[in-house]
Amino acid sequence: MREWIEPQDISVPEELQAAIGGHPLVTETLAQRGFSDVDQARAFLDPDHYQPAPPTDLPDLEKAAERLEEAIQRGEEICVWGDFDVDGQTATTLLVCTLRDLGATVRYHIPVRATESHGVNVPVLSQLIAEGVSLVLTCDTGVTAHEAIAHARKRGVDVIVTDHHDLPPALPEAHAVVNTKMLREVHPLRELPGVGCAYKLAEALYDRAGRPQEAAQYLDLVALGIVTDVAVQTRDTRYLLQRGLEALRHTERLGLEVLMETAEVNSEWLTEEHIGFVLGPRLNALGRLADANVAVELLTTDDLGRARILAVELEGLNARRKLLSDQVHQAALAQIERNPSLLEQGALVLDHSAWPAGVLGIVASRLVERYGRPTILIATPPGELGRGSARSVEGCNITAAIAAQGEMLASFGGHPMAAGLSIDRERIPEFRRALSRTVSGMLGDIEERATLEISGYLPLAALSLDLVEELERLAPFGPGNPPLTLATAGLELKTHRAVGR
Repeated sequence: MREWIEPQDISVPEELQAAIGGHPLVTETLAQRGFSDVDQARAFLDPDHYQPAPPTDLPDLEKAAERLEEAIQRGEEICVWGDFDVDGQTATTLLVCTLRDLGATVRYHIPVRATESHGVNVPVLSQLIAEGVSLVLTCDTGVTAHEAIAHARKRGVDVIVTDHHDLPPALPEAHAVVNTKMLREVHPLRELPGVGCAYKLAEALYDRAGRPQEAAQYLDLVALGIVTDVAVQTRDTRYLLQRGLEALRHTERLGLEVLMETAEVNSEWLTEEHIGFVLGPRLNALGRLADANVAVELLTTDDLGRARILAVELEGLNARRKLLSDQVHQAALAQIERNPSLLEQGALVLDHSAWPAGVLGIVASRLVERYGRPTILIATPPGELGRGSARSVEGCNITAAIAAQGEMLASFGGHPMAAGLSIDRERIPEFRRALSRTVSGMLGDIEERATLEISGYLPLAALSLDLVEELERLAPFGPGNPPLTLATAGLELKTHRAVGR
């Protein structure tokens, strides 16, 4: 049984309850989450009361916009280079559509996971340059692409990086590097994912074109990227998600309409949960098991027949993704059962030669939830480098922990809570031991125990649909604004039965 963490006993200012109104649990939650000020609380609940930060707050953004504007005027061929997760897919789509709308000659490329892995690679980049590309614009990737960007410079090709991943010790020598992590910790734009960074660039481009309102047509894409990348929903990230969910409910993007129809999602009632558990996994299945460039085609097509074909393809890939995830999960549990000492390490590191790399992140998340420790799963096909996906727990920056073992790795990168890496198979035991020491040092003497944070207590008689509607004022929920967990005291368990599997 999980240990309950009792709600904080916080006094709610009378002026907050008077201004916000409704059920006291709403204002109690606002106060517990640091929104005791009336203006801050209103801005949190209603995007009409929030003032977003200007795109020019991002370092190098104006320089990037100037270079893109110049390329459009000169008729240069631009390539948007994205990543294969949904954040990368939506960022690529957003920038391609923006540039086309502004008159650019543009193409796009998202690496195929099975043959190219993450990031900007020299062989494909060389081919693009040979075919006439003179400007490369990355999104959701590129901040660690030193070799590829140096290669482009030697060929006389500029690279503009837009990214949100953790910064390396030295930035690549790109024409411009637009990265939210270059902002101070408390800046409103710092938590934006890749698609959020791309959106701010689009805002600047439309501003320069004298069409400042037109970037809003891409807010449906921004919502998809924010939720699927599990971005912390604070400040501008929350604001864009609120606006984006409303845009997604009324989207006229044909591919999304067909995708929701195929997945049996009623757009009128769409929430962040539909993105996280229905739409996102279908789009992510392309990047995990096939070619994510197809997602950009789906999100940009005006051909109803083609959209239906692609949506059906996503359904099939999603079913395959579920099957493969279950198989890898069972195999991982079997490894632990055969070797329980694996759970005595600070980090859980497992590998297998037959695991498909595309589902390792999903399974790693399930193991983190089960065992409460950072987990890395590594696929080690014969004759190739092992490729791994990492997921972490609060208090452990897994990318920093992996970076501390950098001399053992061929490559790595990621966020505090998730990362990817490549490693020679023979070095995995050594890596496991070293990483576990680093993780143990990060977590210190934190006791590993399952907990449940209680938001408040209510008698069963107080539960109603009206209360549910009141609590929905606090939505959207997610990292930075978790859903409420309510409890009732004084009950006696009479009977129980399992529901579901």
